[in-house]
Amino acid sequence: MENRKERIRLALICMAFGTIGAVAHFIALPSATIVFYRAFLGGAFLIVNLFLQGKKIDSISIKNNLILLTFLGLCLGFNWVFQFESFKASTVAIGTVCYNTMPIFLIIFSAIIFKEKIALKTIICIIVALIGVILVSNVVTTGIRSNQVVGCIYGIIGAIFYATAVTLNRKLKNVTAYDRLIYQFFISIIMMAFYIAFLQKGTFLFPSDISRKDLIIGIVALLLLGLFHTGFCYVHYFNAISVLPARDVAIFTFIDPVVALFLSYFALKEEMTALQFVGAMLIIISMFANEIVGKSEENT
Repeated sequence: MENRKERIRLALICMAFGTIGAVAHFIALPSATIVFYRAFLGGAFLIVNLFLQGKKIDSISIKNNLILLTFLGLCLGFNWVFQFESFKASTVAIGTVCYNTMPIFLIIFSAIIFKEKIALKTIICIIVALIGVILVSNVVTTGIRSNQVVGCIYGIIGAIFYATAVTLNRKLKNVTAYDRLIYQFFISIIMMAFYIAFLQKGTFLFPSDISRKDLIIGIVALLLLGLFHTGFCYVHYFNAISVLPARDVAIFTFIDPVVALFLSYFALKEEMTALQFVGAMLIIISMFANEIVGKSEENT
């Protein structure tokens, strides 16, 4: 009964993750600024939640893993930046689907760093997924310089940073999920603040010429992205995956791109050709098949 509740919770959280692109669509801010506020609001939520549980940040465990945690914080920030850039350059659907090629790079990095073997069925799934990326990018029709191709590239770069963070998280020693996330959010905040203020020479505010309606919508969307998607959802996500089998977690994560596809087409009215839809399905199905077949083989 308890696992059933956690499955429902995880399914709802993954559905929420699938709406991130749609929410970001209404925030009239550069990607780096969105990441700054997302990390700030998400980190604040986690700290308050930790305080309400009567717990404290374990500064000793953070200090013992300081260099790696700092690098992971940088990866997290760049991961989000390229994720949002992929939405802006192409569409929510294309950005999300390409971003969800992360398992490909996770498999490759795990093989390089931890010497894990890559099975034949995994290689086949990777090839199918790469074919899907080519179809989604629409590169054959539009050429390599089109926005859709750029969006795909941004999404894949985001996936690479995400996979790097997930892979190297396995090297952390005695650091709770809360502590590592809070510190990584802190590093992302510092990195984005420096980038916006000194390199981009931008502002942390919405454009002065934005309408009052769009400003209110943007602020609400930003609060939703930071407090709900990053704070609330992360808390419940890690609570759920801590008690559920890895197979269940892998299955539910594929809800994210499916929800994004539907929102992109039906809510945001973003265009997608038949070939792009086929490509998106190839990516999702290949990653899904790799996870399911892999877990079935482990259980036999």
